[in-house]
Amino acid sequence: MSQVKLEFVDKVAVVTTVNPPAELFDEGQVVGLLEALRRATENQARAMVIKSDSPNFSGGADVTMFLDKDRQAAREFLSEAMDVIWAIEDAPFPVIAAVNGFCFAAGLELALACDFIYAAEDTAFSQVEAMIGVTTFLGGAYRLAERCGPGIAREIVYTAGVYSADQFAQWNIVNRVVPNADLHDEALAVATRIARGPAVAHALTKSMVRHALTNDTRSADVFTLDEATAVFETRDMHNAIGYLLEHGARRFRSNHDEIVFEGR
Repeated sequence: MSQVKLEFVDKVAVVTTVNPPAELFDEGQVVGLLEALRRATENQARAMVIKSDSPNFSGGADVTMFLDKDRQAAREFLSEAMDVIWAIEDAPFPVIAAVNGFCFAAGLELALACDFIYAAEDTAFSQVEAMIGVTTFLGGAYRLAERCGPGIAREIVYTAGVYSADQFAQWNIVNRVVPNADLHDEALAVATRIARGPAVAHALTKSMVRHALTNDTRSADVFTLDEATAVFETRDMHNAIGYLLEHGARRFRSNHDEIVFEGR
């Protein structure tokens, strides 16, 4: 049965998708992921990890959802799935995808919506949609292009080829490749480090990058002036600068963990 589990490790929301045996992306995962993101936001999570505890991260969409639908019906159910992609991108905290095994089609698109991707050494990536005569319905083609450029993105989608974690890392789609046994611990450790940082600044950075990707650079500059200046009113900035001025740059750098970021 498809389900999504949510637990909190300090201020990190850990989301685990469960849909054996193929870990297919279906309506249950859409509902579960949206609920997990809502609860994480309400509980003021400061980072999130999305993972699967099975041998595979995702085998892609459950294609039985594609049958007996006309264009309008397809648009309606895909709009619900797209809500998950937007919720991840709009979440007020960084989201890490920790992927392993098969990371295909909708599963890859889910990972691409995250701020960055950590992959186990055994991960196999593919946008397989062309094999069944469809395209990437959740933005895979152009979200790949954001990371690796349009030429490589087109190759990945047109050929429906299968690619290794190392190849995706060389193309800047994957941020880090780690041993299989270390994947979840590594992702959680980085998420914990992020969660201890300045939450307001991180949320603004996320918004700035998203704004720049969907607008032009000059518009992003205006957005920065209008929105990012909010950090000047945060306790986190004043506490950190106060520590720097009191103790000097050397201690500030070497003992930075002494600074407590309250997220406000």
